[in-house]
Amino acid sequence: MQTDVKSQDADLVVEHFDRLSSRGDWSRLYSVADGVTYHFHVRRSRVLELLPERLGRVADVGCGPGVMVEAVRARGGTFEGLDLSPEMVREASEKFGHLEGVSFREGNVEALDLPSDTYDQVLCMAVIEYLKTPDRALSEIARVLRPGGTAIITVPKRWHVDRLTVGLTTPARALARALGAASADTLPRLRLQPDELDEAARRAGLRADGGAQYHFTPFPYPLPRVAPQLFMRLNAPFERWYQKRGALPSFWAHGYVGRYVKP
Repeated sequence: MQTDVKSQDADLVVEHFDRLSSRGDWSRLYSVADGVTYHFHVRRSRVLELLPERLGRVADVGCGPGVMVEAVRARGGTFEGLDLSPEMVREASEKFGHLEGVSFREGNVEALDLPSDTYDQVLCMAVIEYLKTPDRALSEIARVLRPGGTAIITVPKRWHVDRLTVGLTTPARALARALGAASADTLPRLRLQPDELDEAARRAGLRADGGAQYHFTPFPYPLPRVAPQLFMRLNAPFERWYQKRGALPSFWAHGYVGRYVKP
């Protein structure tokens, strides 16, 4: 998680992720795949499928508590994690900082304190959505990649089935909140369609080289709130559509993972 360090929104995002880290909540999302968390595991799987089997020098921008460290090391890569949240950096360092070829520090995706033309792979998972625009971040990612290097970037999509169903259930959700039911955080999100992310990457000097959609929900909200395990069992089989870009399968997918190459 990272964003613009000078904005008020950034302070809220840092506070949010510091709190998640201090309670161990973000790490728990990746520890068990259940009806609430399985789409985090699906996203990570799509990212790994788009990466080479043998990795080089990897920068994970917005590394969180280090959820990609073990996978990167298993493929022979070195790992440099950056995150704007001090608590995330602390948690990741405590867990993995003792490993050879692994390091963590605070850093801002829109102004990376990293050398140019250096990294074989850059990961940017669940970061772009906390920015006002993707352009500065993608330009920085392109700058630090070596020629021929690969960036893997994830975004939530601007249009999918739950954008419709959540809107239709607004009165019921307002009543549930009034009765004390837990609700999602209210941080603003930047949402992009796959073509929009591809175009932003092109402006930054990167070439689109494939991608995958994820978190398909033909059985949509509010099912995850009322029956999360059933929600997972019904929807998980549709993840096989991950390479489809047609209008109908795309309508059911919540997120996109793009792969980009620096010429």
